[in-house]
Amino acid sequence: MKKILSLVLALCMILTIGIVYADDAFTADSSVSITGLTKGDSVYLYKVIEADTTTGGWKFASGFEDLGDSTKDNYSANVKKIIDNDKTFAGLTKDDAEKIAKLAKVATAPSADEVTADNGTYTKTVDVGMYLALVAPVNTNTIYNPIIVSADYTEGGTNTINASASYGTSSVTKKETVTIEKTTEDITLDAGEIVKFTVTTTIPAYAASYVNPKFNVSDSLSTGLKFVVDGTHPFTVSSGSVTYTGAPANDATSYTLVFDSAKIAALTAPQAVTITYYAQITNAAPFNINQEENNVTVEFSNNPKDDTAHSHLKDKVKEYTFSIDGTLFGNSDWTTGELIKVGKDADGNPIEAVINLDNGSSHAALDGAVFGLYSTNADAEAGNTNYYTNSEFNGTVTTANGGLMNIKGLDEGTYYLKELSAPAGYIKDQNVHTIAITAHKATVTETETLTDGCEVSYDVEVVDSYTVTIDDTTTSTFTNTLTGTSISTVTPSENTSEIVNTKGVELPSTGGIGTTIFYVVGGILLVGAAIILVSRRKAHE
Repeated sequence: MKKILSLVLALCMILTIGIVYADDAFTADSSVSITGLTKGDSVYLYKVIEADTTTGGWKFASGFEDLGDSTKDNYSANVKKIIDNDKTFAGLTKDDAEKIAKLAKVATAPSADEVTADNGTYTKTVDVGMYLALVAPVNTNTIYNPIIVSADYTEGGTNTINASASYGTSSVTKKETVTIEKTTEDITLDAGEIVKFTVTTTIPAYAASYVNPKFNVSDSLSTGLKFVVDGTHPFTVSSGSVTYTGAPANDATSYTLVFDSAKIAALTAPQAVTITYYAQITNAAPFNINQEENNVTVEFSNNPKDDTAHSHLKDKVKEYTFSIDGTLFGNSDWTTGELIKVGKDADGNPIEAVINLDNGSSHAALDGAVFGLYSTNADAEAGNTNYYTNSEFNGTVTTANGGLMNIKGLDEGTYYLKELSAPAGYIKDQNVHTIAITAHKATVTETETLTDGCEVSYDVEVVDSYTVTIDDTTTSTFTNTLTGTSISTVTPSENTSEIVNTKGVELPSTGGIGTTIFYVVGGILLVGAAIILVSRRKAHE
């Protein structure tokens, strides 16, 4: 009986051990999860280490057997810790992760799993083991480095990793976001003005599994802009240890900075890049409003599965100049007519040929009046030669084309207009007229498809309307309609301001030499009359 009891007890012990082993087996994680992704991302999940049912240990999965003896030894010492207990992967070095990712590029690729959850969490049912996730981003500005996640035998294990985590302090971030931004000091300029531009972006810290990572920045100007590169206006790039080629020359209209791939690969943390340079407005607003564009594009590697896959980001700055009495959006048959010179008789009736403007108004057109434009009211009041000028306007203008005065290349701001001389037979206007150009700016989102098929979107500040106010009266309000990246139509209001010359002979200016002559002659006549009067009285006596 004792022997039978002993055998039963032994059997129970064996069964108990088997049950415990079975319970452990059934508590294995049945899935892995990656958070911090984006809905629409494509996840390629490779099994790297799997359970060895023959030995009860671990082994490399198909395609990853060639990691090397040293790596195998490292895994043999740490793999149990990695898979069972330590979700921070303290036993997995950065170099090990890189070797795994490089092998994945030649191993048989699994089918892609699309991230369907709105919160960007990816979950998949798997066998126990360690897995490599290579993620192809749906967003053009996102980079994913290789991600390691495991399913273990430990009950209650998290088996979840965040895509934004990193492999320790000396390794790269798993997920990074690339941005590009271009800014300028002002978007409304004078013709010929030189303005400073700044481009900011960041070179990602790529995992070594990215072979020859690419990061290029290209900048291009429209035909009315050119780069200015000289001692006063330097082209500068701050990019830390990453060198580059491709800086622009003076008067150029484009450049492409190619950053050194080896230097990029050596980065252990993202490297901020700041580019500054100067450009000049060379177009004098041939229309009532002129729009120039300054485009910047960054091209960069962004797919850990495919070294040839590149993404793009873009930003843009638009620059504007204005004109008075310009042609409306380049239509020579339609002149805006904010300010017009007219001739009238003493009763205010038109005495010259009448011009009919496209806004429906009629005016007594008067050509040949000369005006000076000033930046200050004091200069205008004095009527001196300290005129406002730009590269296409010398400070004075003569009315023509039916009393209009075309002044080109103006910035947003306030100006002062003074008539310097009137046409023969007319009296000059003595008033100083204030002209204010006010731009209304808005931010719009533009989307375009680049030549390689990549679609990019970016925000850009634009002038969607502007007003011309003359002597505190708004004479013209222009609304600019944008189609794509260009102004397609410009709609003016129906107002025009008149500066009147009245028919007659202009008297000399107060305080001038002419007035002095009248005073002298008058005084002489008065003295002469007094002498004659005294002489006559004495004669009568």
